[in-house]
Amino acid sequence: MTILRASVSLLFFFLLQGPLYSEGFSYDHLKWPIPRTTMMDESDYYIVFLVAARHLDYSDSQELFRSLVKHAAGGKNADVGHSWVLLHGIKEGEAVTIEGGQSGELGIEKPKYYDGVMNYFQYGYANPTGAQKRNPRYEPNPVKYLWADVDDGFYQEGNGTFRPSFAAKIDLTAEQFEAIYEFMSPRNYNYRHYSLVGQQCSSYLAKVATLAGLNLDHKVTVKLTPSITLWGNKVRLWSDPEYSQISFASPDALEKSLMHLCLDGKAQPARRWYKKKGIRMRKKRISNGGGGRRLFDRIIRYPYRLYRAATI
Repeated sequence: MTILRASVSLLFFFLLQGPLYSEGFSYDHLKWPIPRTTMMDESDYYIVFLVAARHLDYSDSQELFRSLVKHAAGGKNADVGHSWVLLHGIKEGEAVTIEGGQSGELGIEKPKYYDGVMNYFQYGYANPTGAQKRNPRYEPNPVKYLWADVDDGFYQEGNGTFRPSFAAKIDLTAEQFEAIYEFMSPRNYNYRHYSLVGQQCSSYLAKVATLAGLNLDHKVTVKLTPSITLWGNKVRLWSDPEYSQISFASPDALEKSLMHLCLDGKAQPARRWYKKKGIRMRKKRISNGGGGRRLFDRIIRYPYRLYRAATI
């Protein structure tokens, strides 16, 4: 096994690289003439859908895995983005504003997705013990871990330090507000259940949108090649064609849908309003599993993954 050194210049290149554009997922909507204003009609009942879209390249598995290498839970720049909502209404005669959504992939009880795939490739186990690392086995489909439930999701209060790339507001009826309010309650929604291909931040927003009478396009499909090359090293992904493509909810797809609503006059652009307003939540704080751990992960995890990809 050849040991390769990840240079500082290479590290900064991937940290600072700009948006990636895909032939399979068009970003023409970024040129649409969406009105830009800090003004927004604040009715008694409304919801704002917010996305931090990174405009990633979904054209092939090579770029997908570069995104996963950089992903750190709760990060602002080196990640795959985030989706959340801001709900406003009247409860018992008092104005209430709730901002939040679902997040996860902390890597505490189960490996993060990139690490799980790499563990399968190197050791044959998603979360190998020391003994299993010393006695690895062959796993024909390491990429299957992308379909796994990591079950470390949590309620992310507020924006989670993300800055929205786009936001759209629609008015609600009192009944719709109550339905969404109840849906968001931890009593009714299992925030712990988290999966890349299932329940996560963007699928959460899409579910909330259905309660507001909207069906948003929110998924992308990525074709997965049998293997990829990471920093000069070939990594096997699959032998079974069952794993040749993957579909999941994405902030990029949601951003496009929300822009379309605003262009059609069915929603109001709200990003500048949100930035100017700076609304804070009035709901009881819900523990999210440790901000200090996520900050440490942002600082440490990415260089470790870069080195791991270069030394397999």
